[in-house]
Amino acid sequence: MRHIIALLLIFGPLGFQSCRQVPDRIAANNSPSTTTNEMNDIERLLDSTFPFVENLLKEYGEFFPLASAIQTNDSIAQVGTFDGDDRPLSTQVIFDLKKAFIAKRNNYKSIAIFYDVKITDPTTNLKTDAIAVYVESENGKTAYTFYYPYELTGQKELIFSESWKIENDKEIFIN
Repeated sequence: MRHIIALLLIFGPLGFQSCRQVPDRIAANNSPSTTTNEMNDIERLLDSTFPFVENLLKEYGEFFPLASAIQTNDSIAQVGTFDGDDRPLSTQVIFDLKKAFIAKRNNYKSIAIFYDVKITDPTTNLKTDAIAVYVESENGKTAYTFYYPYELTGQKELIFSESWKIENDKEIFIN
């Protein structure tokens, strides 16, 4: 049986420069179908979780999918699943996270699932590593996946390239 792990964390000023750049990129790509409140929630999720993802990449060169959510009381929760497998497939973890969010969707306003991918950059047509972030809000008309292409240097520094997003059908907050 799968167990859902939810941790409430209090986040203060994090001081990660690359994290502060993430909301700016998203705001610049804001679309007419995205409300200000929805975008603010997405920015809060990115601000609270992106530094942790960056640290995992710098330390281990990879990370298992992980998730965060804005609860209905506006607090941020880190959400994870565990099925006893220490090395699960990323696709299974993403599936389990979405399943957990669907089961408890009334507890959340917005969700974000972070995962590591190798994808073709649409501006260069070259394969690149990227942090993918699937985001969805209860009041949003659509879901999005944001891609943050990166290079991890030999000195364990992350260099980010221009990000992009794609629209997805909603999976969690389906009316």
